This record gives sequence, C-alpha cells and structure tokens, in this order.
Amino acid sequence: MYQPSTHKNRDLFPGFSRHIVFGLALLFLTLSFSSCSLFKQAKEYERFVHSRFTVRDVKVLSIAGIDVSQKGEISDLDFGQMITLGLRFVKGDLPSVIMLTVQGQNTADEVAAISGMDWMLQAKADTLATGVLSQPVTLPPRETVLFPVKVNFNLSKLLKSGSLNQMLKIILGDGGKAEYEKLGLVLKIKPWYRIGSRKKKSPVYLSIHPEFD
Repeated sequence: MYQPSTHKNRDLFPGFSRHIVFGLALLFLTLSFSSCSLFKQAKEYERFVHSRFTVRDVKVLSIAGIDVSQKGEISDLDFGQMITLGLRFVKGDLPSVIMLTVQGQNTADEVAAISGMDWMLQAKADTLATGVLSQPVTLPPRETVLFPVKVNFNLSKLLKSGSLNQMLKIILGDGGKAEYEKLGLVLKIKPWYRIGSRKKKSPVYLSIHPEFD
C-alpha cells in the first residue's frame, strides 16, 4: 500500500536551488562591476572632452624621405637635397611626416581619460590627413600633460600657392610666427572609449589650434 512521504519539504533535486542562487549572485556581481566600470569610463571620458587643449609644437621630421628633424633653415639642406625636393615639388609628390605635440590640461579634481581618438589635420578648409590614435591618454587631476600625434601627409597639398622656398622657410621654423599662422593649421580630435568591442565616440570633433610663445 502506498505510503505518502513524511518529508513534505524534501528537495527532489538536491543542490539545484543552491546552484541557481549562486549563479544569480555571480551574475549580479558581474553586472554590478560592469556597470560601475562603464560609469567610471564615461565620467573620465566626459572630463577629457571638457579639458583644455592646444598644439604646443609642430615638428617636421621628414620630407620626401629626407630627414629634416635637425634642420632649422633652408641653408641646412645640401645641394642634392634641394634638387630632390625641387623635382618632387614639380611632380606634386612630397610625402612628409610631422609630429604634433598636443597639450591637454585637466581642470577637474578627478582623472580625465580616453582609450583613443580619431584625428584630422586641416589647413584652412583642406584636410591634409586623418588617422587614429589607438592608445589611452590620461590626464591626472589638475595637471597638464603632453602627448604626441604623428601625421603622414603629402606636403604638396600645402603648396597650392607660393614657392617651395617660401614653404620650407615656414615649416623649418625660419619664417616666423606670422608666416606659420598663415597656414591655418588645426588638429581636430574625436575622443572615444571602448565598451567591449564597441566604441563610444564624441558626437563632434574638438578643434585644437597651435599656440605660439
């Protein structure tokens, strides 16, 4: 004859409910940690976007494969180098590398940081080059930090007017502040941070202008 169990609350699947509770607790902790991390990144990104920026230095490293990083005026170039530049100038092919030193000043009391940025170098209305800086940039609270942006572009885009000599005077630092400012150079950046494999980007580019002492 069937006898009903006297253990009315006996667990038919021993340990099952404990596994569920543990899994839910682990999921909750993971989501909480991710939310806190995401919120932290978002606030650091927001403070970075609201920091102050300027281009402190523009250094030409090479023109058409010629190292000009240590040259301050046209007379520092030898005859063969001038011939090479002249021929490339006529062809409209002057691949160049410049290094922009960007100064970022964090005016907040907490860290400002990003995971990277898209950038664009313009001269007046012309876009000279675009690229990506795929490395973190961190600005400590109330501090100023310098970070480099290396740009590869065709210098011929800047030579629509004027002569090669005039342009060399400007880019080699021999033309003075006023001549350099005529180029109208501006670096535009679009900061971002990563959320897993996705990127959260600024909706607009931030314009950074050179500042001369």
